[in-house]
Amino acid sequence: MEAHNPDLRVAALALRGVQGDAQTAALRPATELSIGTSKLSPRHGVGPGRWQDKRMDSTVGLGWTWERGGKRALRIRQADALLEVAGLEMLDARRRQQVALHEAYFGLKRAQERVQIAEANRQSSAEQMAAADKQVATGAMAPVDRARLAVDDLAVADAAREAALDLRDARHALGLLLGSDDSRDLSADDPWPDASSVAKVRAFDPQQRADLRAARSRLAAADAGVALARSERHRDVQLGVEAEREPTDISGVTWGVSLTIPLGGPSRARGAMQRAEADRDSAALELQVLQREARAELDLLQASAQSAAQRRSDYEGLQSDAARKAVQGIELAYRRGAASLTDLLDARRSWREFEAALIEARADHAIALARWEAATSVVEGASR
Repeated sequence: MEAHNPDLRVAALALRGVQGDAQTAALRPATELSIGTSKLSPRHGVGPGRWQDKRMDSTVGLGWTWERGGKRALRIRQADALLEVAGLEMLDARRRQQVALHEAYFGLKRAQERVQIAEANRQSSAEQMAAADKQVATGAMAPVDRARLAVDDLAVADAAREAALDLRDARHALGLLLGSDDSRDLSADDPWPDASSVAKVRAFDPQQRADLRAARSRLAAADAGVALARSERHRDVQLGVEAEREPTDISGVTWGVSLTIPLGGPSRARGAMQRAEADRDSAALELQVLQREARAELDLLQASAQSAAQRRSDYEGLQSDAARKAVQGIELAYRRGAASLTDLLDARRSWREFEAALIEARADHAIALARWEAATSVVEGASR
């Protein structure tokens, strides 16, 4: 997943782009070269003789822009904050994709076990239908009872087909996370997490989570953006040096200097300042919301993990082997006439529901633990 997951690759490309933005932000205004000529008369031409004797007036100039108000330092500060955001967002994307990977993996394991159970139930139902056909032929079973068994057999077959489709879907979901072109051979072979595993409270600072650190870096970038917008009230100055050659001039080459100052008052930056301040307030509000959501998420995930562990413990405490033997006992009693067909069908339906609920309880427990582990993990640093 680390190498081929599409979302992680997108985050890495975004980080790469922000790195380029940071390099651009650190650049000083480039020196400008200007070359020009004048006194080109369409009537008299440029004059006879060598090119040095032409009557053209040629100029060469260099111009430098002097940024005032600390604009370059503010650009660098803003770019560094955005680079920190991109690195932290990549870490948070990895954390979220790891959660998705656990969910898809245990979803595949759940689908595999459902298929195994569904196929076993289908095989058992087919054997019972074959036995019922023989009993109907000998008169030991009424045709109406055989019809009731056939309806239950259809339900078992439908469950098997649905389980097979769920397995195919689970493989595709895991394959997409892995960036795999062929997911037909994917299988989940690891055991379920230990039933005694619970969501333990860790000694960690939630404020050091990657998403909250990224939100704080976004606020720092927005603060730098406000300062950068305010610095526009200090008008930049352009200095220039120019060499001019005119053949008709006595000295041949003359020199000149220029100073360019844009006109207009500080109010020209008012709109940019308002936009930057709105972006800063939005970043501050986003940070507050994320902090509240993080606290609520941790409380909910811990409660969910504990509830899932208790639910799994309750279902496993029912002793599935004993429950299976109880169903087999009902089947034996039915064959001997000690139990009705209704009792048999009810026992089979209850057993199938118990098997499905037990698998769901194990999967929910595993996924809840993975979510809790991801929510309470703190990744140091930010990839640059």
